Amino acid sequence: MNLYDYLYVDLEKSISLYSQLTGGVVELKETQKEKGSTSDNKRNYDFKVFKHDAGGVEHEKEQSKATIKPHHALLQELEKELSSNGYLLDLSILDETQTLKSPEVRDILKNALCVKCTGRVVFEDYERMKKIGQDFPSIVELINKSSSNTLESSPEYQVIVDQIKSLQNASGDRNQKQKAKQQAKELQSNLDQLKASVTGVDVVPQWILDGMKTWIDAFLPNIINIRVYPFSGEMDEHLFGHLDSSNFAIQDPTAFHFTYGSFPTEEFTIIGVVTSVPNEEDEEFKPLIEFEKDELEDHESVESAFRGMFRGFDGMESMVRTCRYPRVLVHPILVYRQTSPNKLLKQEK
Repeated sequence: MNLYDYLYVDLEKSISLYSQLTGGVVELKETQKEKGSTSDNKRNYDFKVFKHDAGGVEHEKEQSKATIKPHHALLQELEKELSSNGYLLDLSILDETQTLKSPEVRDILKNALCVKCTGRVVFEDYERMKKIGQDFPSIVELINKSSSNTLESSPEYQVIVDQIKSLQNASGDRNQKQKAKQQAKELQSNLDQLKASVTGVDVVPQWILDGMKTWIDAFLPNIINIRVYPFSGEMDEHLFGHLDSSNFAIQDPTAFHFTYGSFPTEEFTIIGVVTSVPNEEDEEFKPLIEFEKDELEDHESVESAFRGMFRGFDGMESMVRTCRYPRVLVHPILVYRQTSPNKLLKQEK
């Protein structure tokens, strides 16, 4: 039996597909517990003539709700159902001569609902990049100060400093003092060059860091990309898609990157809904061609102007979306690592 380390699960999409394939309904089980207490805070007032109860009855109720997600077997069954019903292309079954550039493979992808791919992966967390960019000047300053302090604390450095002080305070005639001061100046220059060499981490100009933040906020807000490379010899061919941070098994981005890194050493498998299979030639679909005529009515001119603004931004968006041939864009459903039993580790009971 293989075990699965699920790194990412789009549960809603998985349940939707599984229900359509099997005709069944997958329910999320909920358990609800209630505990309550009743306290009587009536206050008795004795006015000699009559007794009056002021106040009332106060109810306190505390609720807790727990949602139990479907068992991982559902996810494995979903993969089997997609494959057996002809909705999933597994790239591992391709012929050795076939890649994502093969016309027959791209034709299949254009008509397939899902694709499965196993390979080395790369994660690109743009919000994390933005945060690092904001902190980068302080990080560089800390590194340089640390390097400078380490150098200044070394015995060798202190010997040179003492030599400089001795030369600056040297006695003798005018020529001897002048010569000593010149030697001290040369030693100090050497020390300054040495310090510059160990504190050589350059600070990126602030305008570049500010521009990067603006670009991410405009075009890549909350984007985490995954790129999966199925063929080690074809680095320009890969599947990629956007990962929703709420669907990660480890939702804290810092903890995730500390655990897996942005460039994991192990191979992972992705199953995703195929959303774009770009053609090698230029796109023939031109939605604004209806306005390419000699004269336009007033309402057509207004519509053309506004719709043209969207097309005008396409160029900038294509630089960050990077969905171009021979890549394939997907909506990720599952990302996991599959492990088979290791006979060398098996122990007799």
